[in-house]
Amino acid sequence: MERVVANIYNTFVQLFPEEKSFWQDIAQDERDHASWLSSVNFFEMIDLLPSKELIPTMELIHNSLKFAENKNRHLRSNPMSLEDGLKLALNLEETMVEIFANQLIANVLATSYESLSQKILMAEKIHIDKIEDMMIRKGFLQLS
Repeated sequence: MERVVANIYNTFVQLFPEEKSFWQDIAQDERDHASWLSSVNFFEMIDLLPSKELIPTMELIHNSLKFAENKNRHLRSNPMSLEDGLKLALNLEETMVEIFANQLIANVLATSYESLSQKILMAEKIHIDKIEDMMIRKGFLQLS
């Protein structure tokens, strides 16, 4: 999922050259997440996995991945507006699979219970905040 999302963001680098650094930044974050999640050392820390209640089902993982892959394929022949691109990015970042991956990464990076909760919050919100900030700057989202 992290790699597919990174590919979508890389496509946005080409589609929206004015926001190139924004898309490159979050694409690199996704590639970093994919690297961490596939690392052998990462899996040695299995006791840091979130509780079973937080683990997405295989069906949810499959559906999220299928959704992202379909969007990735669709983008290649049907470019979208910046607003639609940001909305898609926000939708991708809010999927349960992305949230779970961020929680897993935060668990591994945390050194204490207190920092764990802070890192989970940061990991879950960082891309959503970046995307929402860009949407506000471009006038696609307004604070209520």
